[in-house]
Amino acid sequence: MLEHKFARMEVKMIKKADLEKAKQIYKYMEEDFPKNEIPNHTGFVKLTQENIQNVYIYEENSQEIAYFITMEKDKKVLITHLAVIKEHRGQGVGKRFIEAIKEFLANKKVLIVEVESEKNAKNEQELEVIEKRLRYYLNAGFVKCNELEYILYNVDYYILTYSTDESSIFPNVLKDTLESIYDGLFPKENLSINITI
Repeated sequence: MLEHKFARMEVKMIKKADLEKAKQIYKYMEEDFPKNEIPNHTGFVKLTQENIQNVYIYEENSQEIAYFITMEKDKKVLITHLAVIKEHRGQGVGKRFIEAIKEFLANKKVLIVEVESEKNAKNEQELEVIEKRLRYYLNAGFVKCNELEYILYNVDYYILTYSTDESSIFPNVLKDTLESIYDGLFPKENLSINITI
């Protein structure tokens, strides 16, 4: 008697959320992010309705595992929020998730993420979280733009990029891209970007 063993095939998929699903994702955000990193609900819904931001779901075997939110300008994508849903953390999902995002957005010029600077940490626990986030993106192939000083709502951030188009990651291009993405979304004094070279 022959015994056949079949490897379980994992089906991974990223889908754009409709407005109702985006509202459900907002509830995850309330659990996954500090209050100061969550947009107000009305603004979130408006940005989604007007297609200023896109909300995506990452699934494995038809199960919602993670989500991310983007804003885009000229094929340059800012990932504003990215999280693995709480019950799926600690299972190696994060690495598969970021690789799936890079593949899904492969036709874009650059992917940009904002990661809080260590100087924002109020205690050792916050410092560990910030350092873990930074390592996550660096291990996934993102590069820190050391030439940008970036402050959003009085919080210092690093700008990290993933790109195959070197001209999209020049500090002046990143500065213009981020200012353009955020233009009109909040008062200009809440965003400060300086080139330090």
